[in-house]
Amino acid sequence: MNRQKKNSVNRRKIVQRDTQSSASTYVGETLPNDLIIEIFLRLPVNSIEVCRCVSKQWSSIIRRPDFTELFLTNSLSRPLLLFTFRIGNNWHFFSSPQLQDFADNSSVEPTEYRTYSGSYHKEICQSVNGFIYLNYKRRINPRIVETIPIIYNPCTGQSITLPKVGEVGLKCFLGYDPIKKQFKVLCKEKTTKHFLSEEPSFQVLTLGTRELLWRKTESECPFSHSPREECNGICINGVLYYIAWRWFEKRLTMIIVCFDVRSEKFSFLEMKYAYYSTLIDYKGKLGVVLLFFRSGSSLSEIWVLNDAKKWSRQFFVLENPVLERLQSIWATDTGEIVWASPLTDPLFSVFYYNMERKSVRKVEIKGLRDKFQAMDAASFFTFTNHVENLMVL
Repeated sequence: MNRQKKNSVNRRKIVQRDTQSSASTYVGETLPNDLIIEIFLRLPVNSIEVCRCVSKQWSSIIRRPDFTELFLTNSLSRPLLLFTFRIGNNWHFFSSPQLQDFADNSSVEPTEYRTYSGSYHKEICQSVNGFIYLNYKRRINPRIVETIPIIYNPCTGQSITLPKVGEVGLKCFLGYDPIKKQFKVLCKEKTTKHFLSEEPSFQVLTLGTRELLWRKTESECPFSHSPREECNGICINGVLYYIAWRWFEKRLTMIIVCFDVRSEKFSFLEMKYAYYSTLIDYKGKLGVVLLFFRSGSSLSEIWVLNDAKKWSRQFFVLENPVLERLQSIWATDTGEIVWASPLTDPLFSVFYYNMERKSVRKVEIKGLRDKFQAMDAASFFTFTNHVENLMVL
């Protein structure tokens, strides 16, 4: 109810301002501003981009920060599945509804976003509040690969190449503070030392400021660790999590590093070792999916961190092809485990596993496999709970 009241107040503010200062066009003379706003809030983002070009009045409404916030709030209530795949030097982005109540063997048609063009050597790492974090990797010599972080919004087409950090290499993560509404990129610079003997030196960059500058985090990391290269991070309720190695008391352990995006403080959680492991957002809580290979299938565990900082565990079984795309195993906001079929399957589908009923439902994503085959698609990722964000950083 409070959110509805807040949205209503924000809409009235936009209407009042644009009634006083909007450009006189045929559109403004035929449609009242409050109706325009209500229509915009129901449109997909591709249609919003078209409306931006119709008149100065419409463009003015769409650019306002308070309208952007309203649009994001609406988008949060209808999360999407995001599909990304690379064809040559281009990354393609598609979304489809993240269904909740649907019959098995349903089908949906995806919506295509703006294509990101660039170097061949880019990889998708994270999807955070509508923005995509990519790595651009360039080999300097046989032993050293340079990493340059890039932030991209598939809805608006805005891309930001972040300043270079160091000469050796990076491991970066994208986080979001929902209180201050700030995006930050956390970066650990690699050194030429052995990864377990490196000092825990981190830098952070706040997006949306006039200058893109790296600086040291407000608090130093009190423990040495090395992020796992093959594991990406996840941001939940203002805390960035990622899996790392730690050498402690003469043994190698696996931990989950916790970075508070607002305070920039570090902590860590112990976790069970599994070669196949990934982090998920499970009903707004941190979840860890661990896969253990068995003949014909994989025995899987999901550990969920509760409010008392204690872990609860559940078991489920996945077919072995899921192991091919471990980084594309996620969960919906209702707690269903989601993964996509291999690109080689006759029908490209998304599977929803209900943890309570121990049942699987399948949704075909029409048309995507044809694009894969026709254009020889390579790297592929799937994300749940994607939102459409009109914010310009």
